[in-house]
Amino acid sequence: MTRNIHGPLRLAAALTACTALLAGCGGSGYNLSTPPFSGSRACDTVTGELPDQLGGFALARSDVTGAAAWGDGDVIVYCGMPEPEAGGDCFDEGGVDWVAQPPADDRTAKMFSTQGRDPGVQVRLRNETTDAAAVLSALGPAVKSIEVREPCAAAES
Repeated sequence: MTRNIHGPLRLAAALTACTALLAGCGGSGYNLSTPPFSGSRACDTVTGELPDQLGGFALARSDVTGAAAWGDGDVIVYCGMPEPEAGGDCFDEGGVDWVAQPPADDRTAKMFSTQGRDPGVQVRLRNETTDAAAVLSALGPAVKSIEVREPCAAAES
């Protein structure tokens, strides 16, 4: 009698692949998506200069083009975002002009975007207690590599 084992082997392979996929995506509690303008040379430079530690959290993921996360999504940085809509108060932190924005989702407590840089950089903080000034200041050296098109003073007048 001949026994066909191809069906059970295919099922086992499919289950293994699904388990690996879910372990890679589902355990973190956050998702990173590719920003719309992340393919620029400027974003390559920024993401290559991001710190290993940010806001007291270790770099956890930088496998998505133009995005990185520290901790369990406690700090997320996107490079390649459109410029924020006008109306926010602009301030300097770490030599970079930033605008506070309304949170993008229910997992974001604070959100900031660069002002006058193209492509834009967006920072999302999961917790109210994360020191936003320290995070934005630590990102300054990487973000300053994007040329300033319009500084805060011009945006506020």
